Amino acid sequence: MSHEISLTIDEETWLELANLVDGVLAPLTGFMSGRDYRGVVDDMRLGDGSPWTIPVTLELPEARRAEVVAKGSVTLNNRCGEPVGELEVHDVFQTAGEEDLRKIYGTADQAHPGVRREAQRSRWRVGGPVRLLKPVPYAFPDLNLTPAQSRTLFASKGWKTVVGFQTRNPIHRAHEYLQRVGMEFADGIFVQPLIGWKKPDDFSPEAVVAAYRAMFQLFYPPEHGVLGLLTTPMRYAGPREAVFHALVRRNHGCTHFIVGRDHAGVGNFYGLYEAQELCSRFDDLGITILPLRGPYFCSKCDGIVTDKSCSHGDAHVASVSGTKLRSMLQQGVRPPEEFMRPEISEILIGLARENRLFNAQGDA
Repeated sequence: MSHEISLTIDEETWLELANLVDGVLAPLTGFMSGRDYRGVVDDMRLGDGSPWTIPVTLELPEARRAEVVAKGSVTLNNRCGEPVGELEVHDVFQTAGEEDLRKIYGTADQAHPGVRREAQRSRWRVGGPVRLLKPVPYAFPDLNLTPAQSRTLFASKGWKTVVGFQTRNPIHRAHEYLQRVGMEFADGIFVQPLIGWKKPDDFSPEAVVAAYRAMFQLFYPPEHGVLGLLTTPMRYAGPREAVFHALVRRNHGCTHFIVGRDHAGVGNFYGLYEAQELCSRFDDLGITILPLRGPYFCSKCDGIVTDKSCSHGDAHVASVSGTKLRSMLQQGVRPPEEFMRPEISEILIGLARENRLFNAQGDA
């Protein structure tokens, strides 16, 4: 390969480059070509017909377009100028801007954090197979399991069925309920919090990891649970991202995947169970979707329930909004135990005191 020209990529793109090489984003082996991009945006399928719902592309400054088109390969440098990867140029193409955003996110409103982030990128993209030249310095290397590593680990435990669980937040009692359902259903659960790019008021990677490390150390049996991490950007794309998250967990060796209430949603952009509805339209994901209702604490039942297992209605629902929960932790107030275990809330309150509870600039 010729290395006469180079592009500078940010840390998130470097992480995605590693994901492509490690098989996290299989069947993709590189950044998408125009054919794959259009298939995903328009039909939720790659050019070969494989199900895929979220574009994975490398943006190209318009001023560099002619230069890149003329070359067979491009070196990808990190912000320190070090070569970290290379791309074999197969295609240079332009996205359709707002029209594509509406198809991917269901909206072009820049109040949506995923839309806003994508709208800031160049509309020109370069696609082709990639190679990783320098490993990513992961923040939590012991939890960064590649698909090959997770599959080997599941096999060593004798697991035949594995439920995957996606989250971007520290664990609370409602998520604990869903995870325990998964443990009862399958041989084991793979809890894989996402710690890539997130919006500024989301919990920091440190907070998410600290909470889950404590949960696994204090409460979950190691023979039925594995903790890992997913280092990809949060798109907040709701239904499409739920399918994407399922495919990633399939690649890691999960046989089942939990999709709950408002999966990967933000604000009021998506219906509560719209993600489950989209997942049900696919019969070739290679993983079985477990559509579970949203759990909550019912004071009459005196426990975590769902609307399928409780008849008492809103009058007995004790709820703490995400905004209120964040505010309580930030102020050093322990949330009620029916919402979050004290062992978890104390860890988060400690991080709040050190101003490490939330993302500073929306970067993981």
